[in-house]
Amino acid sequence: MKHYVGGGLLVLLGALVVVGALAGGNTSPRGWIGAHYAKIADGAYRAPEPPTKVAAALSGKFRPTDRVYDPSGVFLRYPDMIVAVLPDGKGSRVLVDDVETGYRRHHSSVGGRWGGPGGRASMFRGGGPGGGK
Repeated sequence: MKHYVGGGLLVLLGALVVVGALAGGNTSPRGWIGAHYAKIADGAYRAPEPPTKVAAALSGKFRPTDRVYDPSGVFLRYPDMIVAVLPDGKGSRVLVDDVETGYRRHHSSVGGRWGGPGGRASMFRGGGPGGGK
C-alpha cells in the first residue's frame, strides 16, 4: 500500500510539472514570445514596446549567446534561432527564425559580426595550392 501512495504522489508531481510547462509556454524564447506578444504571421509577432525594451525583457528571461544593436533593430542569437526585434510604428515587430534563415534575412546587420549561418568565421578558404580560393 505504501508503494501505491508514493507512486501516486510522484505521478501527481510529474503531471503538475508538465501542465505548468505547457500552460506557461515559456520554456524557450519562441514559446515566451508567443505567450507575450500578438502573432501576426508564422514566426512574426507584434509587441507594443520599443525594440530595446522587448529585447531586454527577452534577454532577461533567456540569455542570448550574442546580441547585435543596429539602427535597423536588435538581433539576439540563440543556439538554434535568431530573434530580430525591429521598430514598427510605436512598438516592435519580433521575427523568430532558425539560424540559417535569420542569418540570410538579416545578413546586412549581423553578417560582419556573426560571420555565417553557423557562426563560423568566413575567413577559412580551403587548403592546398589553389584549393577553395
